[in-house]
Amino acid sequence: MAQNPTYNVTVNSIPADIASFEAMRDSIASTPEGGAVAFVIALKMYMTNPTEGIKAIIVAVDQGNLGKSNSSESYKGYGLDNSAKFLIGQLKGKPNTVNSYLPGSSRQNGYTPANPPYNFTLSSNRFSGSVESGEFKVFIPSSGADTPRPITMKRNTKGIWKASGFSSIVVGVAAPVVTDDGDDL
Repeated sequence: MAQNPTYNVTVNSIPADIASFEAMRDSIASTPEGGAVAFVIALKMYMTNPTEGIKAIIVAVDQGNLGKSNSSESYKGYGLDNSAKFLIGQLKGKPNTVNSYLPGSSRQNGYTPANPPYNFTLSSNRFSGSVESGEFKVFIPSSGADTPRPITMKRNTKGIWKASGFSSIVVGVAAPVVTDDGDDL
């Protein structure tokens, strides 16, 4: 049986603002794997700073997930469509889900990621499609799931790969392992 190809993407830090995120995205999202990692980093930003994070998500997703908007949760005249808003809303109060994609996290350490730089290893399979077609499915490991989770990427006209189908990314993860419940009674 042939082994599925793997791809490595390194991110030196989690950007603090949209300008830094866009610079990072532009440097790594020239491949589907880099675009998938940029999307995960946007989700991490959203969990720590929703105001800047929503802007990062907007520029990390395909136009098919956006609509014209002037709301407070828009960026450059675009906002997430209702379906994408619903999916991102699944992450509220669930930081373990996003942290499970960051290298170094595990159920045993409460999904605490290692310190940057982050070295991501993604994979594809024979059903991923072709990069040449401009649509490609990659799989990103989650320390809270038994198998890597799929994310469909689309390349825009500028050559930047953006998340198109990401419903599997927001699915919850296994509960962290509790080694001490703190009950001293």
